[in-house]
Amino acid sequence: MAVEVRYHVIRDGEEVAVYLTKKEADEHDKMLDIAFALSEFISRAPQVALDEDALEELTIYLAENRAEVIRILRALKPKKPAASKPEALAAPKSTPAKPGKTPAPAAPKTKAKAKGKGKSAGRRKKK
Repeated sequence: MAVEVRYHVIRDGEEVAVYLTKKEADEHDKMLDIAFALSEFISRAPQVALDEDALEELTIYLAENRAEVIRILRALKPKKPAASKPEALAAPKSTPAKPGKTPAPAAPKTKAKAKGKGKSAGRRKKK
């Protein structure tokens, strides 16, 4: 016999979704909470007249895309999709060599700590 655990999202006594993980159910429930709050906020605006279906679709869309909405409201620049850079921009910048001289290879960067100068220099181990 198999046992299945299902998480039901219920709103106003009506089942709106079923999920196999609690995380997905909680995310959907949170999205619905946000959509409801947005619906209440928009419906208070005297200049905006939307029918109930349009308002529901709009608020669900805004709630599903809340990360982008928050970015817009904070006046942050939108994330640009990862695009391949042209060769000239992707190449590391280097200083041109002086005429007649070949540039020496760069020395590797290392982080060497002096003895007793680390974060735990003042601490002593208890025995």
